[in-house]
Amino acid sequence: MRAKYTLLLVALLFGLSLTAQGNTEVFKTSSDINRTGMMFLGGWALANFAYGGYEWGTNSGSRKYFGQMNVMWNIVNVSIAGFALYQNYTTDFSLLTPEAMHSKHNQTTNLYLINAGLDILYAAGGWYMIHAASKRNKYSDLLKGYGNSVILQASFLFAFDMIMFFTQKNISPNFNIPLHSFAVSPNELTFILTS
Repeated sequence: MRAKYTLLLVALLFGLSLTAQGNTEVFKTSSDINRTGMMFLGGWALANFAYGGYEWGTNSGSRKYFGQMNVMWNIVNVSIAGFALYQNYTTDFSLLTPEAMHSKHNQTTNLYLINAGLDILYAAGGWYMIHAASKRNKYSDLLKGYGNSVILQASFLFAFDMIMFFTQKNISPNFNIPLHSFAVSPNELTFILTS
């Protein structure tokens, strides 16, 4: 009887080891996708610095403010991309448990969805600024330029966040979360699964 439990325990530990390796590969894939996404976001931000700076420096009226907001908005984008890339490159996968990998993956996936919701609010704010521009002559160029820029940036970010969300969501089922704990008694073997 002991040999049977010992053999079962060895098989279980071997299976958990294989699952952990599989989860590491899935998490690495998820991290690679995030890295690519953040590089794309950083590239968008740098292109907007160049184009926005040009518009800001060479135009007047609403186009000047359109360029100005593009530059200001993308300071945030390049900061987010830079911070995310730093975290991505400094993460030591070997220190993470399968549960921690799955948790980090889910947090990132949910963050993209939350950001997509915020992008809708930003676009609504841009539309409001454009609407308000027709009622305020003194600030109409500023409001129109800022509003158009916010709509552009929010639209890009909404598409970006939704693509990243669905890409990461499709990876989620590939995680194999191992048995959380198990107990062996003379008459039974009990497994407690994590959810």
